[in-house]
Amino acid sequence: MKLARVETTQGMTVAHRVAVAASFLQRFRGLLGRKDLALDQGLLLRPGGSIHTLCMRFPIDALFLDRSMRILAITHRLVPNRFAVAPRATRSVLELASGRAADCGLQPGMTLRLRSGVDA
Repeated sequence: MKLARVETTQGMTVAHRVAVAASFLQRFRGLLGRKDLALDQGLLLRPGGSIHTLCMRFPIDALFLDRSMRILAITHRLVPNRFAVAPRATRSVLELASGRAADCGLQPGMTLRLRSGVDA
């Protein structure tokens, strides 16, 4: 999977190591099998829509993004074995460690950027 960094348009880094899940199998697997998600990590499901946390071991924050990566909605602290319904215009979903969206002050209407490559 390709790795990237996600920032706000103001330059604040939201996650240093974001895996971009672009194939069906990558999206299908998602975060299943992982024990946790570090604060500097994330998973970008592209294309993305409604999500679930069935069989996951930890809660996440889910950011529903439109085609320009503007935040449409945020589901905070989505616990295992739950669903989150995507707004109609959703084109991708950024899954972050639980609490990260609030820590970064992210709000619907803000726009994010995907930067190729990651810090070593």
